[in-house]
Amino acid sequence: MAVAVLLGWFTFHRISAEVSDVTSLAETSAWEVITSNGDLAGAGQDVGESLWRHAVTAVQQGFAALVVFTFAYHFLSLAVLGRTPGQALTALRIVRRRGGGRPGRGQAGVRAAVTALVDVGWYALACCLLAGGMVALSVLCWIVAVAFFALNAALALVGSRRSLADRLGGVTVTSAWQVRAALTRLGGAVRRRGQPGY
Repeated sequence: MAVAVLLGWFTFHRISAEVSDVTSLAETSAWEVITSNGDLAGAGQDVGESLWRHAVTAVQQGFAALVVFTFAYHFLSLAVLGRTPGQALTALRIVRRRGGGRPGRGQAGVRAAVTALVDVGWYALACCLLAGGMVALSVLCWIVAVAFFALNAALALVGSRRSLADRLGGVTVTSAWQVRAALTRLGGAVRRRGQPGY
């Protein structure tokens, strides 16, 4: 959330700086007027469209940065720690579906990509399309985003309780306490086997 807020703040100030840069705006406007062959309305429209394109580009870059950050956060957390900091606070861990253990980079990459797409990717694309004036395509993208979100949530609530990201990544979420308890039981069994008379 903090990164999304910071990117929004940064994008807003990028757009504000461009609009409030009177010198640059005056130079652009003057050049458009000089080269307009007397079409002052067209010159003003060109300046306005230029500002609009820059604003839309800034918004699209902000959303793209959010998607890239979300992917990097999940990928690096999973590849390095085996869980995100939030999962660590709630004593959860991501393990391989078969055989347990920390997921490989490929599994971490797939899970991070699906998570980024479902959590922010589709919504970001819908907002970028809306900012670019493609309303119908934006609405379609919002419908797809909600459908993926609902599918992801439904899969996490039924059956093996594995989200779409978990299923495609070949991983599962488990309690770190369960892992520790299993290791403790295993260690106790190994110690008992080493005792005489067992």
